[in-house]
Amino acid sequence: MTSSTGLTLGLDGIAALHAESLPQKDHLCGCFWAELVLRAAGVEDVDQDRVAEEAGTILPAEGSGPSVPPGEEPRRDYRLELATGHADVAGTAAPALADAVERLGEGRLAVVPVAGPWSEAAVVRLQEEAAAVEPGTTLVANIRSGHLWGARTHPSALLAHLAGQEAGASPPDWDVGHFVNLAALVRGRAGALVVVRDSYRSLGRDGYHAQPAFALARALERGDGREGGVLCVVPSATAPELRARLEEAGYDLRQWDNGTPARRE
Repeated sequence: MTSSTGLTLGLDGIAALHAESLPQKDHLCGCFWAELVLRAAGVEDVDQDRVAEEAGTILPAEGSGPSVPPGEEPRRDYRLELATGHADVAGTAAPALADAVERLGEGRLAVVPVAGPWSEAAVVRLQEEAAAVEPGTTLVANIRSGHLWGARTHPSALLAHLAGQEAGASPPDWDVGHFVNLAALVRGRAGALVVVRDSYRSLGRDGYHAQPAFALARALERGDGREGGVLCVVPSATAPELRARLEEAGYDLRQWDNGTPARRE
């Protein structure tokens, strides 16, 4: 089997910041990634709470049930008092998160939102196009985690997928709307794997796990009446070129509705 590995995406310093920042605070997965890209870009005095305040994040009211994957303890050490609401609308709206990154980034970063269409080939090509324009692109995917393979799927199943063989995947760890970072791509003779950085250490190995590109596509489609997508965070100067390439490739460049209402100023 021939394979290739590459396209490690993300601003310099993202990997180290990720390792030292795990785990996210409850319900602040999008804000976790926004904090990391902002800090990697040199923005000081920013944390998950600051992003959540800026983006109008909604925390679920008390008694809404478990909020973390198996093996994790809740983390509710919020520094700021954040808005609360019904569990069905809790979280961070994807458009508001993108706006918060650009405002807090003070012109250093731009966000190109990609709303689809999603397929195995589209997931792979998005990573290739982003890396071709700017290797420092950070891809923050807004997904439904229940469509992923289990984060501790045995390596033999992953290798079988790359070879185009039938693979026995572990069941998904949990089923929620979630933000993750697409960090790298591994291509085999007949399949492709995406290396995912997650916001919980228990998911995979220290927050890293590999997912078939087709599973990522299903997770982006969601299938629960809400939309998913990818926020491509890039240095501001390269955003126009990335946008042009993605438009030419047929991607739908718009914000999407992930079920959480955006705060109205």
